[in-house]
Amino acid sequence: MHPNPKIIVPVFLIIILALSVGAYFILQSSKGNGTYIFSGTIEATEIHLASELGGSVTRVYVKEGEIVQEGQSLAEVRPIVGARERITSPIDGVVLDRLVEAGEVTTPGAALLVVSNLNELTLTVYVPEDRYGHILLGQTYPVMVDSFPGQTFKGTVSHIADKAEFTPRNVQTTDNRKTTVFAIKLSLEPSDGKLKPGMPADVQFQMNP
Repeated sequence: MHPNPKIIVPVFLIIILALSVGAYFILQSSKGNGTYIFSGTIEATEIHLASELGGSVTRVYVKEGEIVQEGQSLAEVRPIVGARERITSPIDGVVLDRLVEAGEVTTPGAALLVVSNLNELTLTVYVPEDRYGHILLGQTYPVMVDSFPGQTFKGTVSHIADKAEFTPRNVQTTDNRKTTVFAIKLSLEPSDGKLKPGMPADVQFQMNP
């Protein structure tokens, strides 16, 4: 029994078309060689403010999300013995957490408030050993977040780890956690409050082959 040429020709054309489309996408992706995107989470340096003496919290002057100035009074604590203790902000920043309310009793060293300077955010990503050597200290790279699609922010490499490590355990797959990587930290330029601690972010590195 001979194959029907009417069936063979269309199948042959479909195969040719599929190969052509595949070749097109391979060529398109090869144009991006040297550009790599790595993901991380935006972080802020948090300052935990505590009472040295402990006692009854008499006043809390600020709320979460409130902007504060260096030296501003944030809370007052009345110890069992002695004068009231005034808790002040050591920086210009934002109140991230308010952990007590007026009337509560706190112990010495227990955090009452958490403040941070949101103009000094960082992003840490983990780059494979065979690529980190292309990243330069002090170089600026574009950073993207899902909350602002199409907009890029600037991140400057402020630290490159001296030693390799295995990918942190919070990476999704076991295979990726076995990869030897170097931690790269970028300092993010002020974003007028758009970037927040805890936001996932992507950084795009342009690396020479």
